[in-house]
Amino acid sequence: MFTIKDVFAADKLNPVGFNGVFDAGWTTTYQSQDSLTHMYQRLQSLGMEYIVLQYAAVEAVHLYYPSQLDFLQNTQYRNNQLFPKSIEAAKAAGTKIWLGLYYNEDWFTPPTILQIDTLCAINLRVLNELYELYGHENVIEGVYIPQEISRYYWDGLREDATVESLASHFLKPLVNAAKAFGWKVMAAPFYNQNLETPENLQSFFENLFAAGFRPDVIAVQDGIGANDAGMAHADIATVGNYERAVAKACTKYGIEFWVDAELFRTDDSKALADSARISAQLDTARAAGAVNVIGYDLAVLGNAGLDSLEKWKLQAADSSTQSILPFKNRDCSQNRAALRKQPKFYKLNGARVYLDRH
Repeated sequence: MFTIKDVFAADKLNPVGFNGVFDAGWTTTYQSQDSLTHMYQRLQSLGMEYIVLQYAAVEAVHLYYPSQLDFLQNTQYRNNQLFPKSIEAAKAAGTKIWLGLYYNEDWFTPPTILQIDTLCAINLRVLNELYELYGHENVIEGVYIPQEISRYYWDGLREDATVESLASHFLKPLVNAAKAFGWKVMAAPFYNQNLETPENLQSFFENLFAAGFRPDVIAVQDGIGANDAGMAHADIATVGNYERAVAKACTKYGIEFWVDAELFRTDDSKALADSARISAQLDTARAAGAVNVIGYDLAVLGNAGLDSLEKWKLQAADSSTQSILPFKNRDCSQNRAALRKQPKFYKLNGARVYLDRH
């Protein structure tokens, strides 16, 4: 069994560790091109081939690419260069990028048919604009659907909240449109061991795939870091049962099975988990048949002091060591002011992720 030191050590390649990592953009959007490029190079040297940019836009809050769409012009934080800068960084590092789409907070009610039709139409417009801007870029692997699929919202919770409506009104049109552009599609569903068994989770995904939802990749969230009122979404002793259930459904329909491993602790600190737990998560995911394991997320790694994204930058170009200097040495008062405006806690994947500011 390998340790967290093996997984994240800067001086060694670890091909049996993580294959990629999510970037929700909370901190990276404020970094310079040099910083992002250096980060991608470091991640690539650790065996992380894929960077998943979680969102193109978060309704009324964030916009991560230079959109001209009218409904994206009222965002609170318009730091809209993360996508173009990340693409340039991927070119330099030899990594691949998945571009997230549009996200809003109406997803977990679940939304009505009218709401998901509207959400689908918005995402199709974002998808079309992303292709117009970046369709020629070879570093783009595909798109990521940021709406997280959960069985218990779409398994008859309300009369119109069915597998068939989810597939036909939202998921299938997005997948078809992206594939028409030649882009792959990834989704990262989550589950809660307190609300479902491995068997009904497997049945849900088989029914969803049978209804016409055929992404290229399902990267199921392992849920090890998430909790509701202190009740963990998953347990390291049983998480493999749920991963194997989703893997079986994916295998039946020819969909690639990945695992999205949560790197943060289950307690309220949301700091990086200990090495033994993360090693167990990786081992379990591989044993369940995961083709790739990607970590959630860069903000947690930053808090752990592993190339903290709030504090680093490149040395002079002629440096042979490429060592990292404190972020406070940079003239970035505007960035720091913008960061202070944001809350310290962000609710993601059913858990609050803490971003420590220095």
